[in-house]
This record gives sequence, structure tokens and C-alpha cells, in this order.
Amino acid sequence: MAEKAAVPGAARVGWRAVVLDWALPIALCVVFIAAISQVDDRYLARVIALVVVWALIGMSWNLIGGYAGQPSLGQAAFVGLGAYTAILLMIRVGLTPWLGLVAAAGVAIVAALVIGIPTLRLKGVYFALASLVYPLILLLVFTYLGYQEVLVPAHNDNPDLYMSWSDTWHYAALAALFLLLAWLFTTALERSRWRVVLQSIREDEDAARSTGINTALVKLVVFSTSAVFASLAGVVYAMLILVVTPEAVFGLSVSVQALVVSLVGGMARRLGPILGACILIPITNFLDANLGATSGASLLAYGLVLITVVLVVPRGLLNAGTRPLEVVNRVLPQSLRLPVNRRRSLPSRPPSGSRPLVPTHPGDEAVLIAADARKVYGGIVAIDRLSLEVRSGEFLGIVGPNGAGKSTFFDLLTGYQRSTAGRITLLGRVVTHWPAYRIARLGVRRSFQIARPFGQLTVFDNVFLGSLQNADGGQRTADTWAALEAVGLEVHADVGARSLVPAQLRLLEVARALAGRPAILLLDEPLAGLTRSEARDLMQLLRTQQHAGLTIVLVDHDIGTVAAWADRLYVIDYGRNIADGAPKEVMRDDRVVTAYLGSRWRAARA
Repeated sequence: MAEKAAVPGAARVGWRAVVLDWALPIALCVVFIAAISQVDDRYLARVIALVVVWALIGMSWNLIGGYAGQPSLGQAAFVGLGAYTAILLMIRVGLTPWLGLVAAAGVAIVAALVIGIPTLRLKGVYFALASLVYPLILLLVFTYLGYQEVLVPAHNDNPDLYMSWSDTWHYAALAALFLLLAWLFTTALERSRWRVVLQSIREDEDAARSTGINTALVKLVVFSTSAVFASLAGVVYAMLILVVTPEAVFGLSVSVQALVVSLVGGMARRLGPILGACILIPITNFLDANLGATSGASLLAYGLVLITVVLVVPRGLLNAGTRPLEVVNRVLPQSLRLPVNRRRSLPSRPPSGSRPLVPTHPGDEAVLIAADARKVYGGIVAIDRLSLEVRSGEFLGIVGPNGAGKSTFFDLLTGYQRSTAGRITLLGRVVTHWPAYRIARLGVRRSFQIARPFGQLTVFDNVFLGSLQNADGGQRTADTWAALEAVGLEVHADVGARSLVPAQLRLLEVARALAGRPAILLLDEPLAGLTRSEARDLMQLLRTQQHAGLTIVLVDHDIGTVAAWADRLYVIDYGRNIADGAPKEVMRDDRVVTAYLGSRWRAARA
């Protein structure tokens, strides 16, 4: 039973689910094509075709901007490359636009890789500004090359081969087929583990990497897919408007319109770009037809709509509250109502007796070794040649006063920062310059100084993310439930993570780490913000996991609490190790006393 529900929120069975996800969109596409073929009004058919084309462009933007959370302002680059690739191949070598579609998709993928590899390192507004540059560069390049105005050649002798249709509805039908393809792709994405992966990246990339997710690769794949759909839309758009200019396909208005269409309808919602296009495109075409395209009326309309949406429903109309399916269900009999609250459904809990979460590592070999680790920021030495060795099954406490360099050292061990010098070995592998996600996949999981849950996901989904790298897909659900039960959060599995109190958020991070079956668990100040009883309960939980075979490294400045539970203390002050040994011995060390209380207190005690 658990294997059928290995993806949280995707445990959907029955004919209604199949109809809603796959059969219904295909049927609606067929009906749409049949209906548009009967439209005799050329202006109306053109407007409908533009609506579908912009819905496709908006859906392409929604993949990277909505689902992956990377607000691109460069979607025009792929629309324009698709348009120019197909048209120039048709003019220069007589290639049919059908093959031009394939070529356009290929060019879009290459461009997405060239643009995405350096640019996707940026986040938020920085990524948006960087992505804005590329279509503007392409606009200048194509203008310089002499392609200010490229006419699409007519092939009336063989219109089907060269898409030279006199009836505009053909272009609407072709765009609708690509829109259907994008819809089905997005549906498959939402019904797979990619949903929670993209959600985690959208909320907190650093926390996502701690679960073993290669966030850079995921974003690049989604970016490339988004580029392909945008390029296909660009080809249809070029064949529809017949005259391609750099401003028409690379201009800033194209990227802005792609964003606004998705934002108005609803970000990270399949229906959002379609709804946005149905609202905005007819308005702008009406204004352009009656006031002229150069009047600026359409831009004014876009601005007013955008301001209204941002103020009233910041994430779009479909994210405003009531779901469209809830409205439909009100008029359907009970037996025919469509499933609405699907993402809150949880996979069934497996029977007790599943394998333990902690993998066994026989012997007391060293599983973590830091040799002369050093970190320098400019001229400031944050970590000064720290050396450390942790044995399998050990509970090590790394302590020191505030600003001692504990968290920086922690980041070096887990790949969130690169050491300036030295070597770090984890589980027998030299990982000095490994990225964080590779270290997590190796079997080293961590928590953060400030709890970093994925607030828009359920507690179950948060912990499920930690199990994604486990090889056995059917076991992921069992591991998730086992981790929740280990920390006592199973009763909160179906609630949003943002509703948890601070102590529960700490437990949630531990559960997310345990779900990945780690060999080493590193905790960065997990006691911060907890009461004494909550801290005691957390330490008891960690002790239980240690007895099961887990190696634990805990960073904190509360030396008293850590000393009461750890097997060994490792003290850092000003980036240097000043003591290492049994807790009682370390607590009596004069250097430790001085680090915490100062030299005056030490002199007074003497």
C-alpha cells in the first residue's frame, strides 16, 4: 500500500482522477479545435489564436517563474529565438516550419544552458535583472545583422507543409496542441515528487540542498523545458503575425506580458496563464484596434491590471481562495464530484517493524576528519587550522562563545562554504570542495541555526523531502513515517509546517534529516529558543538515535547542556581549538573558563 502512495499528495486513485488529469484536457482540446474551425470572423479567430499563443508563453514562464520560483524577465529570448530560427531556416534553406519547430526547440535548449548555467546561480531580483539582459542583447544582435523586418514567405502551393494557412484557426489549433502538451507536462510534474522538490527550491534553496537536492540541476532542467515551450510558441507566433521584427519578439514588452499573464491568472497553477491570457489579450487587442498600437493604451491597461492584482491577490486570481473545482462541485451530485483537496491526502502509514532509520557502521572507525581546516574572508581569519576526528557512533559537542566560528566550521563540514585550506574527509571520502547536496547524499545531514521549514508544505511533505535520495522508492513513505514517529510529530503530519511552534520546528528538522537515513547528523545550535524541558527532550531523542548507531555532531554555545549529554567536547574560540576531551575535564580547563567568562573572572577565582 505504501508503494502506491510513495509521493505525498499524489495518492489519487479512481476514474475521476484519470479523467480530470488526462482525459478531460485532451477532450477539451479536441472540442476547442472543432469549435475554432467554425469561426468565420477573421478578427475573432486571430484574437483567439493570440490568446492561445500567449497562454502557452505564459505557461512556459510559469514553469520557471511560478513552480521553480525564479522570476525571469528574459522569456522573450526564447520566444524570439524560436521565431527567427524557424523563419530563417525556411528562407535560407527552404526548411519546412515543422522541422523548424524541432530546430527551434534545439536552439532554445542550447540557449537555456548558455544563459542558465551562469545566471541561475543568482536568486530573486538579481536573477530577474540578469535574465533581462539576454533578450535585449539578442534584440541588438539581430538588428545589427540586418533582420529588422523579416517577412514570412508564403507557400500557397503547399500550405500544410509550410504552415501558410489562409484560415487563422489553424494557428490557434496548433498552439492549442502545444498548450495541451505543456498542460500534460505540468500535470505530470504536479503528480510526481518534482512538486515538493520545486516547492522546496522556491521557498529555501539552502534547506533544499541539505536534503540532497541538486538545486542547480533541477532549476536548469526546468529552465530548459520552459525555453522549449516558449520557442514553440515563438514559431507559431511568427507564422501568425507574418512579419517578424526584433522588437516584436525580443522586446521588453514580450517578457513583461509573459510574466503578467501568469501573475494575473495565478502563479504555480496550471490554469493560471490560460485565465490570464483570456483576460488580458482581448483587452489589449481591443485597445490597439481602437486607439492604435502606438497609443500606449495597452501598456496602461497592463499596468492597471498588474497593480490591482498585486494589491488584491498578490499570487493571482486562482490563488485568491476558493478553487474553481469547488464551484463546479456545488452543482454536481455527490457521486460525480471531482477531487479538490488532493494535496493534503497522505500516504497510508506502513505497519510497524520497518527497518531502522540509522544505517549500521560496525567498529569505531573515524567517520569525520577535518585536517587543518582554514577559512579566511579577505584578511580576516574565521577558522584557523582546525583539526578534528569523530568516531562512528560518537556524540560530539562543538561549543564556544558567540562569534567563535562554530557555525562557519559547520558550514565547511557540510559544503555550504569552501575552506581556504585544509582537508575534510567524511565516511572515507575526501569532500573538501564538494557541494552541499553531494555531502547530503553521502549520508551526512544537517539542521540550521535558525529552523528552516518549508512553510507552504505539510509536515509530512517536509520530512518526505529528506527521504528523496533513498534508492528504494517504496521505502520512502515508510522512512518518512518512521522519522515522524521518532520525533513525535506523526499526529501533525497533515498540517502546514508554518503552524508549528519553535520546539516542533526543531523536531521537524531532525525528522527531515533522519528520513534520509544518515550516518552522521550535524545540528547547528538546535537548543536556541527552547525551554529547559524542551531542550532536555530533544537531547534525549538524540541520545536514543545515538544508541541506534547514529554519529552526532552538535554545535552550540550552551556548554552546560551539551556537556551533560555529549561524549566529548570540542571547544572553539576565535576560530581555534582550545580544548578537546571529556566534558568534565574540558569544563575545568582554564582556557575554556576564560573564553566564556573572561580573564578577570579567572583571576578573581584564583
